[in-house]
Amino acid sequence: MSQGPMAPSAEEQIRRTIAEYCHFTDLGDYDRWVGLFTEDGAFHMFGQSYVGHVELRAFIMSDQPPERRGLHLTTDSIIQLRGDQAEVSSNFIFVASGDDAGVLVAAGRYHDVLVQSGDRWLFREREAVLVGPAATRSWGPRGYEDPDVTPWFAVTRATPPDRRGSYDGPVFVGGQGS
Repeated sequence: MSQGPMAPSAEEQIRRTIAEYCHFTDLGDYDRWVGLFTEDGAFHMFGQSYVGHVELRAFIMSDQPPERRGLHLTTDSIIQLRGDQAEVSSNFIFVASGDDAGVLVAAGRYHDVLVQSGDRWLFREREAVLVGPAATRSWGPRGYEDPDVTPWFAVTRATPPDRRGSYDGPVFVGGQGS
């Protein structure tokens, strides 16, 4: 007796959400990117926090305009399921076009808390923590400079302690564990 396709496991669904985050960012699909977060979801990076769909949309639109897009890759995800919540730690890199070739702009680790929402898993918290300095070469179109853009450098964790998961592994800042 043949059974139909099996429903994806929670881990497979979580990995799909993580992959969609990269794809939607690179495509500039802001609506679907924001839809990967809960209504009160938060993204933390460079000491800044963006909470709720309105702030998340404003952030991604300013951070990833067409001339600054590249390729986001996320890998090595460690998923800890805790009922309808999951804590995930993943490595990432971001490569963008440079004057002569691709430029590794940033590398680091995501610390995530995802929650089950119907048949999907959504980010309640996503924090990007860089490992070491980033982009020492220009990237994006020639001559692109914006003095109002925060430089790409490592900062300490920005997630408020009461919103963090129980992840207690190392946080890498500037190449050093902290």
